[in-house]
Amino acid sequence: MSELPMIAYTTESGERRRVRYERVPGRPWQAERHVDRWDGRTWVPCGGESLTELVIEGEHRSAVTVSEGP
Repeated sequence: MSELPMIAYTTESGERRRVRYERVPGRPWQAERHVDRWDGRTWVPCGGESLTELVIEGEHRSAVTVSEGP
């Protein structure tokens, strides 16, 4: 199973943020996006959402391999 990306960046105002993509526990076919900000000591969650589609580098990603039935 491939890992989903995490992207860290600094805004124009100098605030550090990161975006994490994670699979939903117990529902590996679903993904969520979480945004965190750096408070000087640790990453603090500041938002998130469920994704209906996840495309990385132009490729649709899924947590499990989808195959046809028998």
